[in-house]
Amino acid sequence: MQAARPTRGLKQAIASHPIAAFLLILYPVSWILFLPSVLGKGGLGIVSVDIPAQVGILLVTIFGLTGVAFLVTRIADGKAGTRALRSNYFRLRAGLQWYLLALAGAPILLLLAGLLTRGGSALTPITRHPLQIVTVYFLNLIVIAILISVQEEGAWMAFVTARLQRRWGPAWASIAVAPLFGFIHFPLFFLANGLTDGAPPRGVHVLEYAFYLLILFSVPMRIVITWVFNSSGGGVPVVALFHASVDTTASAAVLTAFYPGIDGRLLYVGLAVVALALVIVTRGRLGYRPISEEGQDVPVPRMARVSS
Repeated sequence: MQAARPTRGLKQAIASHPIAAFLLILYPVSWILFLPSVLGKGGLGIVSVDIPAQVGILLVTIFGLTGVAFLVTRIADGKAGTRALRSNYFRLRAGLQWYLLALAGAPILLLLAGLLTRGGSALTPITRHPLQIVTVYFLNLIVIAILISVQEEGAWMAFVTARLQRRWGPAWASIAVAPLFGFIHFPLFFLANGLTDGAPPRGVHVLEYAFYLLILFSVPMRIVITWVFNSSGGGVPVVALFHASVDTTASAAVLTAFYPGIDGRLLYVGLAVVALALVIVTRGRLGYRPISEEGQDVPVPRMARVSS
């Protein structure tokens, strides 16, 4: 009986603080899964085997993010909780406009940035190679969405942000999740072709990429994804497609084929403008409509009141 008490106490602690438990389990597990890539030729060079960063990313998304999210949910909320979380992964019903936004929003946003900075010449590569939109963009997007983005958003959006926004409101929840989302990518700083194409960032560039990863990219990304999730019906597939679309648009293959001469970081600037506009227009609600047990709408905490 005495041996069972620590286990019971641990389960109670996880049930009482599911998000803290998720993070405390997630980071060590994820970084251990990244370790083979970090130790390989593309990382620290301790092991004479080259294990691409993509292997670590795939292991982290499946066994780290998804596995830990379902483990904590099962302990905290039981079978009903895991069923509810799993249902988000298969919730495909969303308006056509949301799927169009998810598939085309990021490339159109970068194209607009290109038109503002380079004029009509930004359209030339796209009109010259229209068939590459399928082979270079859509095929890569679908692969990334299925293998990686669904797992990421099932954890960060359907598990973490969905819980936090009940207490803090969607805007503050998104801002809080942003650096947590960015920090899990920390091992990529040590890997070739991790955060950059080629050698990992060195010197002052480490701070530059840390700023992109934790703030400039993550904060707008989480805000926009929360808005899409809440407004489209709370399904993971549509936000996974949007997430994969941003990653694909910012990839070297797409930038080279369709946006030569356009700084890919303009995409993140555009996302920041969109995120700020969404917070202002929705007053921080980002499409969230909490429902009480009696079926009545519950007021969403405003951003100005969350810190109190």
